[in-house]
Amino acid sequence: MGIDPLDLLGDLPDWPGSRPPKNRGKKNLVAVNTINGARSKNYRINGIDVEMFTIGEAGKVINRSASTLRMWEHQGWIPKTNYRTSAPRKSQLPNKIPKGRRLYTRKQVEFLKDCIQRFNLDDRNSKHWDDFRHFAITNWPK
Repeated sequence: MGIDPLDLLGDLPDWPGSRPPKNRGKKNLVAVNTINGARSKNYRINGIDVEMFTIGEAGKVINRSASTLRMWEHQGWIPKTNYRTSAPRKSQLPNKIPKGRRLYTRKQVEFLKDCIQRFNLDDRNSKHWDDFRHFAITNWPK
């Protein structure tokens, strides 16, 4: 039986000195909804709070990159997203119209995850891409 090193420290404060820092308030812990470690945020759409995932977080859920989702959207394999964040005030790239980030609902992200499993798209030799495209476009959740 060994001695726990933390027991040697006793009741030391979490900060140096005799007074606690002014800028460290207690953090409120808020329950966060996650799928595969991806965090969602609530956005108000037409007066209703809707749980949404940015394109990067949606990519985490389906184990793909955001650029893969953009490519699927550009090639028509999945429908274009209906929701975006507000556009930035200035263009970040010259000669490019500023747009907001793509947002996906929880239903859309779960739909994509189920489609990837259903059509075995994790297998590089899978021949089900046409079936995936047709199914995704016809059954895409709004």
